[in-house]
Amino acid sequence: MSSPSRAGAALLVASLLCAACGEPPPAAVPVEPRAAWLLEPPQIRVGDVASLDRLVVTPPGWSVPPLEPPSAPEGFWLLDAESPATERLAARWIHRTRLRIRAREVGRFMWPASSAEIEAPGGEKRRLELDALELEVVSVLPEAPDRLTPYGVRPLPETSARSLLAAAAAGALAALGALAIGLIGVRRRRARAPAPRDESAGVSAEARARASLSQAREALGDDPEFAAHAISTALRRFVRERFDVPALSRTSEELAATPAPLALATRWAELARLLLALDAERFAAQSQPPAAGQRLAPLLDRAEAFVAESLPPAAVR
Repeated sequence: MSSPSRAGAALLVASLLCAACGEPPPAAVPVEPRAAWLLEPPQIRVGDVASLDRLVVTPPGWSVPPLEPPSAPEGFWLLDAESPATERLAARWIHRTRLRIRAREVGRFMWPASSAEIEAPGGEKRRLELDALELEVVSVLPEAPDRLTPYGVRPLPETSARSLLAAAAAGALAALGALAIGLIGVRRRRARAPAPRDESAGVSAEARARASLSQAREALGDDPEFAAHAISTALRRFVRERFDVPALSRTSEELAATPAPLALATRWAELARLLLALDAERFAAQSQPPAAGQRLAPLLDRAEAFVAESLPPAAVR
């Protein structure tokens, strides 16, 4: 910016400060419309955010359209723009548009020139020119001129270290509390589930599946949610033990996408459909009898049929 332009901007800013302090202008001097840039802070360090205001002073009653923010010049990012309410003083109105910019490079840059169109109450329009503004971005290194190496890890103050330990202890207690609540829920669920059988005691996979499905049938009327879980678990355990498929550790969708074992080639799709239908009942928002039990009854029939069809003819009794 040229020296006359800088002087004019300085005079405008000084007059605005006087107006903000409540100092009225001389009554005999009419207000001449004028515009200028105001940068705060005047010198910017790299990485800092600065406010660049376009100030337009008009006589009372004049209007100024909003500023269309230009593209930020090289070395800056334009963060946002806002138009605060017009300051309506007795002798002048101050129209302000504020741009927030961040410096990203060290050097000297020019904010582009622009103009402001103002309109009198009677419809007369005028255009005020704003010269380009020189912006200087300085480095932060002069703040530590004697340092030749980067800053290392700084130890925490004693009070901060104690605070950190207290926060860690509080977090650990909260985690233990959540774990305890989860274990209580697991124990309640296990208390309702069938007692585990010792697979080494000579009980076959078919016998375990039939026993679990029988317990599920007894719970259809009173506890359909438990029945749905019991049917699904019985099928998954049976498939794992009988056909060596990791059905207990996979979702129904994953099982449906898994290639069918040779021994289940013709019935794998039926198993996937059955498990998906059971999932719909297991994870339903409400599983209340008797409607849920009525929906589960045919699924239980299909589960029992699947187990029976998987046995050798001599084993079916």
